[in-house]
Amino acid sequence: MMGSPSIDSLPHELLEKIFEIGAYLPMAVDENYPHRPLFSRLPLSTLYPTVLSQVCIRWRETVIQMPVLWSFIHLTRSLDSHRRLKSDIRRSLEWLPTYLIRSANLPLHIILDNTRLPVVAAVNLISPHSTRWCTFTLLVSHVGNLPPILPLLVRTRVPRLQHLAISSDIYREGIVCYDPFVPFFVSGTPELTTIHLNGVYVAWNALPLANLQNLELNFTSRWPSFAQLQEMFDASPMLRRLTIHDDITSILRHVEQPESKPTVQLSNLKHLEIEVYRIRDEPVDLAGLLGLFSMPSLQTLILKGLTVAEWVTVTDKYDLPPNALNVPIERAERRRDRSSHSRLTQSFPFLSALVVTATSGSPRSAVSQG
Repeated sequence: MMGSPSIDSLPHELLEKIFEIGAYLPMAVDENYPHRPLFSRLPLSTLYPTVLSQVCIRWRETVIQMPVLWSFIHLTRSLDSHRRLKSDIRRSLEWLPTYLIRSANLPLHIILDNTRLPVVAAVNLISPHSTRWCTFTLLVSHVGNLPPILPLLVRTRVPRLQHLAISSDIYREGIVCYDPFVPFFVSGTPELTTIHLNGVYVAWNALPLANLQNLELNFTSRWPSFAQLQEMFDASPMLRRLTIHDDITSILRHVEQPESKPTVQLSNLKHLEIEVYRIRDEPVDLAGLLGLFSMPSLQTLILKGLTVAEWVTVTDKYDLPPNALNVPIERAERRRDRSSHSRLTQSFPFLSALVVTATSGSPRSAVSQG
């Protein structure tokens, strides 16, 4: 009987492909965020190509000839090193010059952990290579850490930057920032299409929030006023995908939509995903959040974490099938006047996919509309 093939028998091209897939895996985060810290309690990320190169001679020779693996640079250090070395950042990141050389001139994927490194020294170390940044992720303890950091990035040139993420390790109601935020990357971000804010917010109607195609706002409930929100979205007329996971009540309180109910035009938006985050056990006005926007081109709508009453309120206003939330609806809810003149029957004329999830978090129904 033939033995099982070992990994040593893999063709060289397949081995390279496996290594490359590993490099593109996202950073590990705690799925119970914000009830637990996002990243600080998880094991420290390893230096991926360094670890691979130490397995055997074949792997080392393969890894050294793959610049793409060395282009993923996670700037952090262990908590013990942070305490011992403090501002001695070069000893903590002595591997960095090797990664920069072996990555050739490929675009760089940078993660900067401000919770473990002195940020001024770290930015000074990597900013000479900013024209190569393709993705940039900034990790902070909480939103209050941002005001002293963002000024360091104001004049940083990032002509190849495509994806920007800023994530807070801790998010709780009441953690806010009273210092003003400054625009950053003001020299221009011609390739930037995606921004992901997680537990933080920035200067809303300012760079780099412009010309976006994808925007993800998780736990950023201190939204701007309606006028600022309109200016912000007007700066990204080609926005196609919007994701919101937040305290809806807090969002609406900060936005304060005028009584005349004007809407923010999202003319090219194709995909909208909203997940309700509940700080308190009280109903949320999801229809009010949807009512902030006009989305005539919307094709996919995903709504997560709703109660039956909240879904019925949405269907009272919008021409959406009540049975999309596949849970029993009480007769009192069914008796509502669904022929009201205020019901918006053509709000989403191109909608082809609707997914609604109940508060338990398990998908109840996926409805396709022709």
